[in-house]
Amino acid sequence: MKIEKQAEKFLPQDLQDVINTFIKQFNIMEEYDLDYIPTHYTANLFETMAKYPEYNSVLLDLMDLIENEELQK
Repeated sequence: MKIEKQAEKFLPQDLQDVINTFIKQFNIMEEYDLDYIPTHYTANLFETMAKYPEYNSVLLDLMDLIENEELQK
């Protein structure tokens, strides 16, 4: 299931870059049937999002999704 999306242009450039990199890594994970995205890509996404208070609710939602995924394993 390849993702064909990119970060919206209205976002700050560093946030666009980290989102697009994360999407690229997701697609690599899918293409090579890997179990997970290397954790530093997720950490970079979270660290960059944390710089922008207006996206805190999205960041917290992402963190909850990952935490719930880990609990289900």
